[in-house]
Amino acid sequence: MKFAIFSDLHYDAIPDGDRRIEEIITSAKKAKVDFMIDLGDLCYPLNENKRILENINSSELPCYFTIANHNTDSYTIDEVLDFFNMERSYYSFIIENIKFIILDANFINKKTNVTPYCKRNYDKSNDEYPYIPNEQIDWLKKELDDNDKYYILISHQSLSNDFQKRGISNRKEIRAILEGRNLKGRKILFCVNGHDHGSDCKTINNIHYYTVNSTSYIWHGTKEVFNYSHEVHKKYPYLKDLILYKEALHVIVDIDNEMNVSINGINGNYQKHSPKDIGLTDTWNGVSIDAKTLSKYIKMER
Repeated sequence: MKFAIFSDLHYDAIPDGDRRIEEIITSAKKAKVDFMIDLGDLCYPLNENKRILENINSSELPCYFTIANHNTDSYTIDEVLDFFNMERSYYSFIIENIKFIILDANFINKKTNVTPYCKRNYDKSNDEYPYIPNEQIDWLKKELDDNDKYYILISHQSLSNDFQKRGISNRKEIRAILEGRNLKGRKILFCVNGHDHGSDCKTINNIHYYTVNSTSYIWHGTKEVFNYSHEVHKKYPYLKDLILYKEALHVIVDIDNEMNVSINGINGNYQKHSPKDIGLTDTWNGVSIDAKTLSKYIKMER
Protein backbone atom coordinates (compact mmCIF):
# COMPACT_ATOMS: atom_id res chain seq x y z
CA MET A 1 0.00 0.00 0.00
CA LYS A 2 1.29 3.42 -0.88
CA PHE A 3 -0.20 6.86 -0.23
CA ALA A 4 0.75 10.55 -0.11
CA ILE A 5 0.19 12.83 2.89
CA PHE A 6 0.26 16.62 2.81
CA SER A 7 -0.83 19.33 5.22
CA ASP A 8 -1.42 23.03 5.75
CA LEU A 9 -1.48 24.31 2.20
CA HIS A 10 -3.31 27.47 3.37
CA TYR A 11 -4.31 28.25 -0.18
CA ASP A 12 -5.84 31.62 0.72
CA ALA A 13 -2.64 32.90 2.37
CA ILE A 14 -0.11 32.23 -0.39
CA PRO A 15 0.30 33.22 -4.06
CA ASP A 16 1.32 29.82 -5.46
CA GLY A 17 -1.19 27.34 -4.05
CA ASP A 18 -2.25 25.99 -7.45
CA ARG A 19 1.34 25.16 -8.34
CA ARG A 20 1.82 23.36 -5.03
CA ILE A 21 -1.26 21.19 -5.48
CA GLU A 22 -0.10 20.28 -8.98
CA GLU A 23 3.35 19.42 -7.61
CA ILE A 24 1.89 17.08 -4.98
CA ILE A 25 -0.37 15.36 -7.50
CA THR A 26 2.53 14.93 -9.93
CA SER A 27 4.70 13.44 -7.18
CA ALA A 28 1.90 11.14 -6.02
CA LYS A 29 1.29 9.85 -9.54
CA LYS A 30 5.00 9.32 -10.14
CA ALA A 31 5.17 7.29 -6.92
CA LYS A 32 2.08 5.33 -8.06
CA VAL A 33 0.22 5.92 -4.82
CA ASP A 34 -3.21 4.45 -4.17
CA PHE A 35 -4.67 7.56 -2.55
CA MET A 36 -3.84 10.85 -0.79
CA ILE A 37 -4.56 12.25 2.68
CA ASP A 38 -4.92 15.96 3.44
CA LEU A 39 -4.22 16.73 7.11
CA GLY A 40 -6.20 19.97 7.10
CA ASP A 41 -6.05 23.73 6.53
CA LEU A 42 -6.28 23.23 2.80
CA CYS A 43 -8.40 26.31 2.09
CA TYR A 44 -11.46 28.31 3.12
CA PRO A 45 -14.82 26.88 1.98
CA LEU A 46 -15.34 29.43 -0.80
CA ASN A 47 -16.94 28.80 -4.18
CA GLU A 48 -13.83 30.04 -5.99
CA ASN A 49 -11.77 27.48 -4.07
CA LYS A 50 -13.75 24.55 -5.44
CA ARG A 51 -11.27 24.46 -8.29
CA ILE A 52 -8.79 22.95 -5.78
CA LEU A 53 -11.13 20.03 -5.18
CA GLU A 54 -11.80 19.77 -8.92
CA ASN A 55 -8.07 19.59 -9.54
CA ILE A 56 -7.65 16.86 -6.93
CA ASN A 57 -10.66 14.94 -8.25
CA SER A 58 -9.39 15.13 -11.81
CA SER A 59 -6.18 13.40 -10.69
CA GLU A 60 -8.29 10.25 -10.18
CA LEU A 61 -6.48 9.71 -6.88
CA PRO A 62 -8.93 9.38 -3.98
CA CYS A 63 -8.25 12.04 -1.32
CA TYR A 64 -9.37 11.87 2.30
CA PHE A 65 -9.74 15.26 3.98
CA THR A 66 -9.19 16.37 7.56
CA ILE A 67 -10.91 19.39 9.08
CA ALA A 68 -8.56 21.85 10.80
CA ASN A 69 -8.76 25.02 12.86
CA HIS A 70 -8.24 27.53 10.02
CA ASN A 71 -10.88 25.87 7.85
CA THR A 72 -13.44 27.29 10.30
CA ASP A 73 -11.79 30.63 11.08
CA SER A 74 -14.66 32.52 9.50
CA TYR A 75 -17.11 29.73 8.75
CA THR A 76 -19.27 27.19 10.56
CA ILE A 77 -18.38 23.52 10.60
CA ASP A 78 -21.47 22.79 8.51
CA GLU A 79 -20.22 25.12 5.78
CA VAL A 80 -16.86 23.38 5.81
CA LEU A 81 -18.37 19.89 5.72
CA ASP A 82 -20.60 20.89 2.84
CA PHE A 83 -17.60 22.25 0.91
CA PHE A 84 -15.69 18.98 1.28
CA ASN A 85 -18.83 16.87 0.81
CA MET A 86 -18.26 15.20 4.19
CA GLU A 87 -20.97 13.81 6.45
CA ARG A 88 -19.06 14.58 9.65
CA SER A 89 -15.68 15.82 10.76
CA TYR A 90 -14.38 12.55 12.27
CA TYR A 91 -14.63 9.24 10.47
CA SER A 92 -12.78 6.10 9.49
CA PHE A 93 -12.09 4.18 6.30
CA ILE A 94 -10.59 0.77 5.65
CA ILE A 95 -8.16 -0.11 2.88
CA GLU A 96 -7.01 -3.73 2.79
CA ASN A 97 -6.32 -4.65 6.43
CA ILE A 98 -5.62 -1.12 7.71
CA LYS A 99 -8.22 1.11 9.32
CA PHE A 100 -7.50 4.83 9.05
CA ILE A 101 -9.13 6.81 11.86
CA ILE A 102 -9.47 10.57 11.35
CA LEU A 103 -10.04 12.55 14.54
CA ASP A 104 -11.35 16.08 14.96
CA ALA A 105 -9.87 18.07 17.84
CA ASN A 106 -11.42 21.37 16.79
CA PHE A 107 -13.52 21.62 19.92
CA ILE A 108 -13.30 23.91 22.94
CA ASN A 109 -13.80 22.67 26.48
CA LYS A 110 -15.30 25.68 28.23
CA LYS A 111 -15.61 23.73 31.53
CA THR A 112 -19.40 24.13 31.49
CA ASN A 113 -19.81 22.77 27.97
CA VAL A 114 -17.92 21.60 24.90
CA THR A 115 -18.47 23.54 21.68
CA PRO A 116 -17.04 23.35 18.15
CA TYR A 117 -14.30 25.83 17.33
CA CYS A 118 -15.45 28.28 14.66
CA LYS A 119 -15.17 31.97 13.87
CA ARG A 120 -12.38 32.35 16.46
CA ASN A 121 -14.65 31.65 19.46
CA TYR A 122 -11.73 30.61 21.67
CA ASP A 123 -10.80 32.33 24.93
CA LYS A 124 -7.09 31.59 25.38
CA SER A 125 -7.08 32.43 29.07
CA ASN A 126 -9.94 30.15 30.16
CA ASP A 127 -10.71 27.54 27.51
CA GLU A 128 -9.15 24.13 26.89
CA TYR A 129 -8.42 23.82 23.17
CA PRO A 130 -7.86 21.89 20.92
CA TYR A 131 -9.92 19.18 22.59
CA ILE A 132 -11.49 15.85 21.68
CA PRO A 133 -14.92 15.53 23.35
CA ASN A 134 -16.19 12.46 25.19
CA GLU A 135 -18.61 11.48 22.44
CA GLN A 136 -15.75 11.20 19.98
CA ILE A 137 -13.59 9.34 22.51
CA ASP A 138 -16.34 6.73 22.94
CA TRP A 139 -16.54 6.43 19.15
CA LEU A 140 -12.74 6.01 18.96
CA LYS A 141 -12.80 3.13 21.46
CA LYS A 142 -15.35 1.28 19.33
CA GLU A 143 -13.37 1.97 16.17
CA LEU A 144 -10.33 0.29 17.73
CA ASP A 145 -12.22 -2.97 18.39
CA ASP A 146 -11.42 -4.73 15.10
CA ASN A 147 -8.88 -7.40 16.08
CA ASP A 148 -8.09 -8.24 12.46
CA LYS A 149 -7.10 -4.67 11.55
CA TYR A 150 -4.04 -2.50 11.92
CA TYR A 151 -4.54 1.21 12.60
CA ILE A 152 -3.26 4.59 11.51
CA LEU A 153 -4.49 7.56 13.56
CA ILE A 154 -4.86 10.89 11.76
CA SER A 155 -5.46 14.30 13.35
CA HIS A 156 -4.74 17.87 12.42
CA GLN A 157 -3.27 18.80 15.79
CA SER A 158 -0.61 16.72 17.49
CA LEU A 159 -1.05 13.92 20.02
CA SER A 160 2.61 14.31 21.04
CA ASN A 161 3.59 18.01 20.99
CA ASP A 162 3.84 19.32 24.55
CA PHE A 163 4.90 22.83 23.53
CA GLN A 164 2.54 25.38 25.10
CA LYS A 165 -0.94 24.83 23.62
CA ARG A 166 0.02 23.37 20.25
CA GLY A 167 -0.99 19.78 20.92
CA ILE A 168 -4.42 18.30 21.61
CA SER A 169 -5.15 19.29 25.21
CA ASN A 170 -6.42 15.85 26.33
CA ARG A 171 -3.77 14.00 24.30
CA LYS A 172 -2.60 11.91 27.28
CA GLU A 173 -6.08 10.43 27.61
CA ILE A 174 -6.12 9.59 23.91
CA ARG A 175 -2.61 8.16 24.04
CA ALA A 176 -3.59 5.91 26.98
CA ILE A 177 -6.43 4.47 24.89
CA LEU A 178 -4.06 3.81 21.99
CA GLU A 179 -1.46 2.26 24.28
CA GLY A 180 -4.05 -0.11 25.73
CA ARG A 181 -5.02 -1.21 22.23
CA ASN A 182 -1.42 -1.48 21.06
CA LEU A 183 -0.44 -3.85 23.87
CA LYS A 184 -2.85 -6.41 22.44
CA GLY A 185 -0.78 -6.95 19.32
CA ARG A 186 1.22 -3.90 18.14
CA LYS A 187 -1.76 -2.80 16.10
CA ILE A 188 -1.09 0.97 15.94
CA LEU A 189 1.23 1.47 12.97
CA PHE A 190 1.66 5.20 13.63
CA CYS A 191 -0.17 8.46 14.37
CA VAL A 192 0.21 11.41 12.02
CA ASN A 193 -0.66 15.11 12.26
CA GLY A 194 -0.02 18.48 10.67
CA HIS A 195 -0.78 21.91 12.21
CA ASP A 196 2.67 22.72 13.61
CA HIS A 197 4.24 23.89 10.32
CA GLY A 198 7.35 21.89 11.07
CA SER A 199 8.64 18.32 11.31
CA ASP A 200 8.81 15.98 14.26
CA CYS A 201 8.86 12.28 15.08
CA LYS A 202 8.52 10.82 18.56
CA THR A 203 8.02 7.34 19.97
CA ILE A 204 5.99 7.31 23.19
CA ASN A 205 5.32 3.98 24.91
CA ASN A 206 5.99 2.05 21.68
CA ILE A 207 3.70 4.20 19.51
CA HIS A 208 5.14 6.39 16.77
CA TYR A 209 3.91 9.98 16.35
CA TYR A 210 4.86 11.73 13.13
CA THR A 211 4.32 15.44 12.34
CA VAL A 212 4.12 16.42 8.66
CA ASN A 213 5.56 19.82 7.80
CA SER A 214 3.40 22.38 6.02
CA THR A 215 3.41 22.00 2.27
CA SER A 216 3.78 25.79 2.03
CA TYR A 217 5.43 27.76 4.81
CA ILE A 218 6.59 28.53 8.33
CA TRP A 219 4.47 31.00 10.27
CA HIS A 220 6.60 33.19 12.52
CA GLY A 221 4.90 36.58 12.99
CA THR A 222 8.06 38.01 14.56
CA LYS A 223 9.43 40.32 11.88
CA GLU A 224 7.65 41.69 8.83
CA VAL A 225 9.51 40.78 5.65
CA PHE A 226 8.46 42.12 2.24
CA ASN A 227 10.22 39.98 -0.35
CA TYR A 228 7.45 39.97 -2.95
CA SER A 229 5.87 42.69 -5.04
CA HIS A 230 3.57 45.29 -3.55
CA GLU A 231 0.64 43.79 -5.47
CA VAL A 232 1.32 40.30 -4.12
CA HIS A 233 1.64 41.51 -0.52
CA LYS A 234 -1.57 43.51 -0.87
CA LYS A 235 -3.47 40.45 -2.08
CA TYR A 236 -1.90 38.16 0.56
CA PRO A 237 -1.54 40.29 3.71
CA TYR A 238 -0.20 37.43 5.86
CA LEU A 239 2.71 36.88 3.49
CA LYS A 240 4.92 39.32 5.40
CA ASP A 241 4.77 36.94 8.40
CA LEU A 242 5.60 33.77 6.47
CA ILE A 243 8.71 31.96 5.29
CA LEU A 244 7.70 30.03 2.19
CA TYR A 245 9.23 26.76 1.14
CA LYS A 246 10.29 26.50 -2.48
CA GLU A 247 8.96 22.96 -2.92
CA ALA A 248 5.50 21.65 -2.05
CA LEU A 249 6.52 19.57 0.96
CA HIS A 250 4.74 16.26 1.55
CA VAL A 251 5.54 12.61 2.26
CA ILE A 252 4.99 9.30 0.47
CA VAL A 253 4.15 6.40 2.79
CA ASP A 254 4.84 2.82 1.71
CA ILE A 255 3.56 -0.10 3.82
CA ASP A 256 4.73 -3.58 2.85
CA ASN A 257 3.04 -6.93 3.37
CA GLU A 258 4.77 -7.33 6.74
CA MET A 259 3.31 -4.01 7.95
CA ASN A 260 6.69 -2.28 7.94
CA VAL A 261 6.23 1.44 7.27
CA SER A 262 8.51 3.62 5.16
CA ILE A 263 7.76 7.35 5.35
CA ASN A 264 9.67 9.04 2.55
CA GLY A 265 10.24 12.75 3.03
CA ILE A 266 11.60 15.59 0.91
CA ASN A 267 14.73 17.68 1.37
CA GLY A 268 13.62 21.10 0.19
CA ASN A 269 14.67 24.75 0.23
CA TYR A 270 13.33 28.09 1.45
CA GLN A 271 11.86 30.27 -1.27
CA LYS A 272 13.00 33.84 -0.56
CA HIS A 273 14.48 33.93 2.93
CA SER A 274 15.29 31.51 5.74
CA PRO A 275 14.56 31.49 9.48
CA LYS A 276 18.20 32.47 10.07
CA ASP A 277 17.68 35.63 8.01
CA ILE A 278 15.21 36.97 10.58
CA GLY A 279 17.00 35.68 13.67
CA LEU A 280 15.11 32.42 14.28
CA THR A 281 16.63 29.13 15.35
CA ASP A 282 15.86 25.87 13.55
CA THR A 283 12.92 25.05 15.85
CA TRP A 284 9.55 26.75 16.33
CA ASN A 285 6.47 25.68 18.29
CA GLY A 286 8.36 22.62 19.48
CA VAL A 287 9.20 21.24 16.01
CA SER A 288 11.97 21.50 13.41
CA ILE A 289 11.43 24.20 10.78
CA ASP A 290 14.05 22.94 8.37
CA ALA A 291 12.78 23.05 4.78
CA LYS A 292 12.05 19.33 4.65
CA THR A 293 9.80 16.48 5.64
CA LEU A 294 11.40 13.71 7.66
CA SER A 295 12.01 10.21 6.39
CA LYS A 296 11.26 7.44 8.87
CA TYR A 297 11.28 3.63 8.82
CA ILE A 298 9.03 1.85 11.31
CA LYS A 299 9.64 -1.88 11.61
CA MET A 300 6.70 -3.98 12.74
CA GLU A 301 7.49 -5.72 16.01
CA ARG A 302 6.47 -9.35 16.29
